Amino acid sequence: MRATLSVVTKEALALPADDQAVLAEKIVRSLVARAPASVKRKQLAEVMRRREAVLTGKAKGVSIAQAVREIEATILRREGIALVK
Repeated sequence: MRATLSVVTKEALALPADDQAVLAEKIVRSLVARAPASVKRKQLAEVMRRREAVLTGKAKGVSIAQAVREIEATILRREGIALVK
């Protein structure tokens, strides 16, 4: 029986955080290895570079809540919507 994306996702999210990190790295490495010419390999390499910077302490990550706030603010600015505080 072939596993569906939803089943695999559910099982992956049930893994301990360390195992999820290992799985995520394997998936990214697989994408880099199989990326077609239309995919910018530099973008995937940048993801790996940034990941390494965080893991080695050269860069500091932000919480998902902070990241979402920053993304929302960027989208609103691009659409010319004033932020209300």
